[in-house]
Amino acid sequence: MPAPQQLPQYEATPAQMRGGSCRAVIKSVDEGSPAWEAGLEPGMVLTHVEGVPLRDIIEWRWWADGFEVEVTLDTGEVAYLERDLGQDWGLEFDDVLFDGILTCRNACSFCFLTMLPEHMRGTLYVRDDDYRLSFLQGNFVTLTNLTDSDIERIIEYDLQPLHVSLHAVSPEARRELIGANAPRGMEALERILDAGLCVHTQLVVCPGVNDGEELARTFEWVEAHPGVLSCGIVPLGYTKFQSHFSWSFSDDPKAAARVVEQVEAYQRRSLTSGGATRYHIGDEFYLDAGLEFPPASAYDGYPQFHDGIGMMRSFIDDWEASAGQIAQLAAMCAGKPLVTVVVGTAFARVLGRLLAASPLAGQVKLLPVENAFFGGNVDVTCLLVGEDIARALKRARPRGPVIVSKQTLNADGVFLDDMTVECLEQLSGCSIELCTYSVNELLAALG
Repeated sequence: MPAPQQLPQYEATPAQMRGGSCRAVIKSVDEGSPAWEAGLEPGMVLTHVEGVPLRDIIEWRWWADGFEVEVTLDTGEVAYLERDLGQDWGLEFDDVLFDGILTCRNACSFCFLTMLPEHMRGTLYVRDDDYRLSFLQGNFVTLTNLTDSDIERIIEYDLQPLHVSLHAVSPEARRELIGANAPRGMEALERILDAGLCVHTQLVVCPGVNDGEELARTFEWVEAHPGVLSCGIVPLGYTKFQSHFSWSFSDDPKAAARVVEQVEAYQRRSLTSGGATRYHIGDEFYLDAGLEFPPASAYDGYPQFHDGIGMMRSFIDDWEASAGQIAQLAAMCAGKPLVTVVVGTAFARVLGRLLAASPLAGQVKLLPVENAFFGGNVDVTCLLVGEDIARALKRARPRGPVIVSKQTLNADGVFLDDMTVECLEQLSGCSIELCTYSVNELLAALG
């Protein structure tokens, strides 16, 4: 099956968590399309395709791959669609999952969702562990909730690569990290790999649990399984709303450096044997250890970019490639009000250095914001909340424009603490401009 097209990020509601019957709600129908010709309209609900329960968008793509397709509506009516070569069916569904989301049944000690404060919006507490979202969107899943039929479907439909939370391979460490269901995850993963499918894996490294010798055992398992395309290594993150962890690698630069050194040995082995780095170290480890980021070639094309691995290197390279544009922008901005860019304390260490060495030095003010809302070692920009930004802006009193990352907001334009941008502007007295913190968008916003 070809790589899936880009889909909107799925945000489950509490009702969808419970699962239920297959209900594919039609969001839109293109006029003149096969779906329109068959009488389908927005709001109609499909339950079956070719007589098969329509569980998700994968089922639709699988069975509606030809020139004719039969669909059943929730009214019991049957519609027949026909199309020409290369023609789209002309309908869009309002979701990618039609039977509810598969949720997590584990007790992971490091689960960030269990470290959230009370009384946040309900969708933030939904712990998805759905293999379909792993295939469609790159979500990491443990595979512990798979039935045998789920595994068979993954293999039959060639749903690869999945993104799998591995964490450790020895039974004792996995049980401590994941809970009693940990063995099922390894069993399912082995079956998927044995069938010839490929996966990307992730390890959340917890000090004293799956680092050191345990981490080496995991890497040796990865070396023995060529179907593991990449292995992302990220550090434990924790908030103040838990009592299990009191420190991580962000609190001990030497411990962070030891992890980097250990992983780099396996990177070299992998390069020698297979021509790819394969083991990818999370950006936080380099920041925590005070080390330079490796070159882009060390990331094998950035397969784990959205897991926060390689983002800093990519940004640095894009920034350096934009030197001419930055010089022109600095000349254009001369004499204009100082622009303030709001960032988390982690990104501030990278962007601050780049700005200081560029012609924009003195024309852009970086405002690193401590995450008092979550506390712990949370320092990334995307987890900043409205109240912390408002407090920082009140202290800084910027006179010029203020730029805030779009990644701090959901699709409704709301921060994690439910504050709106309008409310932030009222509290801070600042005019807020939003942009994605890519180099191109950030430079466009600065101009």
